[in-house]
Amino acid sequence: MALIHKKDIEKLLNVQHNTQNALCISIFIPTHRAGHETLNGNDQILFKNKIREAKTLLAKHDVPETEIEAYLKPAEELLADGNFWRHQAEGLAVFITKGFSAHYVLPVTMPDVVYVLDQFYFTPIIPLLSQNGRFFILCLNREKIGFYEATLDKMRPVDISAFVPESMNKALKFDIKGHDQDFTNSTATVNGSNIVHGAGSNKSDEEYERVREFMNEVDKGLQQILHDEHVPLVLAGVDHYCSIFKANSKYKNIVPQNVHINENADAANGNALHEKALAIVKPLMQQSHTDSLSRYENVAGTGVTSEDLATVAAEAVHGRVETLFIAPGQPVWGKYDAKNAVAVIHDEYHRGDDDLVNLAAMKTLAQGGRVFVSSYNGLTEGAEGSANVKALFRY
Repeated sequence: MALIHKKDIEKLLNVQHNTQNALCISIFIPTHRAGHETLNGNDQILFKNKIREAKTLLAKHDVPETEIEAYLKPAEELLADGNFWRHQAEGLAVFITKGFSAHYVLPVTMPDVVYVLDQFYFTPIIPLLSQNGRFFILCLNREKIGFYEATLDKMRPVDISAFVPESMNKALKFDIKGHDQDFTNSTATVNGSNIVHGAGSNKSDEEYERVREFMNEVDKGLQQILHDEHVPLVLAGVDHYCSIFKANSKYKNIVPQNVHINENADAANGNALHEKALAIVKPLMQQSHTDSLSRYENVAGTGVTSEDLATVAAEAVHGRVETLFIAPGQPVWGKYDAKNAVAVIHDEYHRGDDDLVNLAAMKTLAQGGRVFVSSYNGLTEGAEGSANVKALFRY
């Protein structure tokens, strides 16, 4: 299951821009990893109902029945794939337009909604793209290299076998017997960090170099998955392996503190691993949110902030939004008027409208800004107010 990240959104935005006179279908449903819902096919039934709703919405846009069938053929094919429905997570997002479809199995619960618009609807997945939406965990054990995508309430394994060596023991064929902690008889220093090695200086130097090369291979493989991600990465394992990886990795947002795990025992216990990683990363996320909000409040009312959605949406299109706080709720329909360089809010949906919260968030992310989702799993602003956006401008 592929991660969804900024490059996926860029692709979807490019598709909708280049598909002339075509509607964009966005389907979201909550799903289940296991249990009676999976056994009874509840997720498939719900998705079938969403397809039916999409047909109704397409008909309201005066799309002929034959075209409706062509639009929804990818959804029907996905519905019929029994193996697909046996491998779900907490949510599913499906995007379809003429000649294109994409779907993403997501580690957060999605709403039960479908939209047929002139553009794709991304608001439900913004927490996964925001500064407080998710993090990664990399387990560096001799027996197993594991990688996980996590949110504040869930984590799921990501299959990296095509990119990363499966096991340090298999790749390096260690002569050392025993546990990871036995590799502790001498040290070397890399970038100021003490790295622990095995017995014997020559042997330990050789084994350290082998481990370093192995960690470089792991890092190189992960770069093919992470691309330009900037979300926190928590390392889990004994300190010397984590230190070697951290000292040589090209990833720029590795969390300083490691999760200490006892061989594979903790790694096999997903709940324990998630709890330990969350204890490290959640305070960092909260602090980032709090610091950004403090910056906003310190300059509020000076002309470089706004809580007016139409203003914020227009400024986001212009690339002026540095930091955006949103409280997703019901769509606020409106349209950006390029001729007059303003956004206009409508009382109800008009053909061609966008959800202006969605527009502001996606334009901010696309142009390097930061987005925080307010009241997301305990990461709150700590301030009252009904505004569904707060924006800090770059200038």
